[in-house]
Amino acid sequence: MTRKISVFELRSSKDVESVNLFLKLHPQAKLSYTGSDQCSFSALVIADYEDDEGNDEQEEKQ
Repeated sequence: MTRKISVFELRSSKDVESVNLFLKLHPQAKLSYTGSDQCSFSALVIADYEDDEGNDEQEEKQ
């Protein structure tokens, strides 16, 4: 398994839909949220998750 981090900038409801789609694909992801008054985006969502897609072939060989 490989640990990955994805970052989403939330500026509109369409961006929220992107995060929801991501969660459907990676339901084990842990989300962190940070708001900002000083930047152009409304918020950041940071997703921390493990992805084993890259290791599937190696595991099958073992």
